[in-house]
Amino acid sequence: MKKTLKELATYEKYFYYKTGKYNAITDVPGIKVGHATIIKGDNVRTGVTTVITEGIFEYDFAAGGFAFNANGEFTGLQYVFEEGKLYCPIFLTNTISLGDVCTYAIDYYKPKMALPLIGECWDGWLNDIWGRHVKREHVIETIEMAKSGEVEQGCVGAGTGMTSFGFKSGIGTSSRKVKVLDKEYTVGILVNNNMGHEDGRHKYLRIAGIDYSKLFGVYEEEGKENPGIRKNNSSIMIVATDAPLDHRQLNRLSKHAVLGFARTGLVSYTGSGDFVFAFSTGNKFPRREAKVEYQVTTLEETLLDDVFEATLEAVEESYLNSLLMAEDMKGRDGHFIKALPIEKLIEKIQQ
Repeated sequence: MKKTLKELATYEKYFYYKTGKYNAITDVPGIKVGHATIIKGDNVRTGVTTVITEGIFEYDFAAGGFAFNANGEFTGLQYVFEEGKLYCPIFLTNTISLGDVCTYAIDYYKPKMALPLIGECWDGWLNDIWGRHVKREHVIETIEMAKSGEVEQGCVGAGTGMTSFGFKSGIGTSSRKVKVLDKEYTVGILVNNNMGHEDGRHKYLRIAGIDYSKLFGVYEEEGKENPGIRKNNSSIMIVATDAPLDHRQLNRLSKHAVLGFARTGLVSYTGSGDFVFAFSTGNKFPRREAKVEYQVTTLEETLLDDVFEATLEAVEESYLNSLLMAEDMKGRDGHFIKALPIEKLIEKIQQ
């Protein structure tokens, strides 16, 4: 049984901002998402996810980011810090396959793209990560099958082999509508959730403000059936908006997104690679050979406060959806991990 957070009883009481039509990053106009899910035999549990912005090779888009614990890799992020632009699709995959995805993406898009944007997370507890099972056809699939509308969540794409809080997790997404002056904008989030605590304990997990451990009366001992799960596997957040923000403001937005991460009870540990990438379709720059002047529109700084609030709500919901939409999985070396007990959770919440 899978349910998004929006389908749980506490949703309307807990969140303030309304979602977009699909409650997904694709509610931002022009955004598409593609997944390639790789499940083979007993040991292969991995994949690729790609986020593509319409017109990406005709235009660059204002972008920023934040490495809030940089013990990992997000290729191309330093270029974004320097130039302030989104210039290609964004790819997510496992740690060891990052180089392969880089090669395949360059081959597909050459000569338009030389330095892909790729975020990685470690899926080696469930996946034979050293086998490098992500192949050229998988990357091409995510590009050519990317679509707008509803986005698959849970054990799909780059989230196939991910775990969090001692439960199965994966890809999560959400969106919020926010009114600024007389205009309505959308903030859309997509996350790859691979976090948690030593041996998979979920002592800090909170679902829509409810302490999971107190709800079920379980603390440290819960999750010990998953020995060897690392507490610092990494996490990637992608923040998209059509609000007209510039590079500096998107850097600010990236930092505020972390507050939504923390509201779930997640902790960014020393060995974790935790990155936020934010971009705005509200500021785009034509690609030209000649030197030109660009006109940039931005919101006045105090107007960002509502955007910050909407973002942290959508980030929090995305992480929780990544858990709620996942399913039990058995993987490498017989490792088995359960999904959140949705039926019991609903029962407890409605009491």
